[in-house]
Amino acid sequence: MSSDRKLIVVSGFGPFLGHESINASWEAVKLLPDILSYNGVDYDVEKRLVPVEYSAVDDAVTEIWSREPYLVIHVGVSGVAKCVYVEKLAYNHKFRRPDNSDNYLPNGSCELQRNGRANVLRCGLDVDKIVATVNATCDECVAPTNPTDNPHNDNPKTLSATKASKNVGDFLCGYIYLKSLDMDTKRSLFVHVPPIDRPFSSEKTSEILFKIVEQCVQQVVACECSS
Repeated sequence: MSSDRKLIVVSGFGPFLGHESINASWEAVKLLPDILSYNGVDYDVEKRLVPVEYSAVDDAVTEIWSREPYLVIHVGVSGVAKCVYVEKLAYNHKFRRPDNSDNYLPNGSCELQRNGRANVLRCGLDVDKIVATVNATCDECVAPTNPTDNPHNDNPKTLSATKASKNVGDFLCGYIYLKSLDMDTKRSLFVHVPPIDRPFSSEKTSEILFKIVEQCVQQVVACECSS
């Protein structure tokens, strides 16, 4: 990677209970291109695999932000997602589940480096705008509804490629998002992807994810220009 380029870090998670053999988040992340270009500027895109452990998240977040990245996007899988969800916030009060090493987070919360015991941190990026823009440029990336859910509808509607969400969850997805939002709310985002081929292939999910990264870069650039 060129040391002259600004750094974008995109992380995915490894396998965990319910997704033991493969994690759709990492499969999509690792297919991203190594370079993103916007307005004549090239950005290095570094893909990082994070184990599903609280300590691994702590180490990853510390190391990532020590390098002063331009943008950090974390990606996880949701077994119930029907499209790609772009998360608006993270909570700091309900991490009750053990990680892959059977370790728990004491009291289900953590002391944040910059925001202490803040109960919730919100993304400073315009998530609704990201979702609307990606959907408008991704007509071919629609998730078909299951016809069996509505057998009497001869023309079933389709879900959009992405949707905004306020439910990042109470496991490592929410934890890593909280940690990065604590570092910089305007340069952090979390994205939930559906399981592979339900409905998107890893390639299609990665394509949608890349469009999300592009929109984030545009917003960060615009924010810098206006400040």
